Amino acid sequence: MTEYEYADLFAAFLEAQNSVAANYMTLVSAMLAASYFFAPKLDRLSASMFLFIYSLWAVTLIMAVFGAVGDFVGIGKEIARLGQMPDTQLGWLGPAATNAAGMDFIFLTAISGSILVYIASVVFFFQMRRKRFD
Repeated sequence: MTEYEYADLFAAFLEAQNSVAANYMTLVSAMLAASYFFAPKLDRLSASMFLFIYSLWAVTLIMAVFGAVGDFVGIGKEIARLGQMPDTQLGWLGPAATNAAGMDFIFLTAISGSILVYIASVVFFFQMRRKRFD
């Protein structure tokens, strides 16, 4: 691959990562709104089905985030490796300029953040559900 193709692929992976993360945050926002308005009104079976469907989609999107961020980090590390070559034109691109020092941190932050947001949204659901009995 040429250096231009690596840079273009890096931008495409960044765009895919952002799109998947936006889809996930849309799902979480819908869950929070539904929890606030409807959780106190759901019976146990409906609440269980609601959480099951939400969890299924959340896990699917977390795995999509895992894949998209993993691809982004992988190409970033390859660009960092190529950026150390003496005849490179990739010095302007982030991973080449910083020697990919933060690429693993980006991966860990994205995955752990996605999981923590899922846990927080389920806790919020149960907090709103408890309002029914207070």
